[in-house]
Amino acid sequence: MQQAESVRSVADRLESYFEWYLRTDPDASSAVVTLVSRFSALVAGPANAAEAKRLLDDTRGFALGSPWEEMRLQLLRLATV
Repeated sequence: MQQAESVRSVADRLESYFEWYLRTDPDASSAVVTLVSRFSALVAGPANAAEAKRLLDDTRGFALGSPWEEMRLQLLRLATV
């Protein structure tokens, strides 16, 4: 239960961060938006370790700082549940 709340918290913060990021950098990749949306949907449930693994793999090609790496850490947790 606490892990799910932790992951939800990260998803909420990431959505806010990337909303800001896209407003300040309109040339940002739409792929980033799609990946964050997939993460949010995954967190909303139900838990799906296979989708978490796919999403973790799909996020490898991006380096968007600590919020991104925090999301990847949460995906790793979800993928191994």
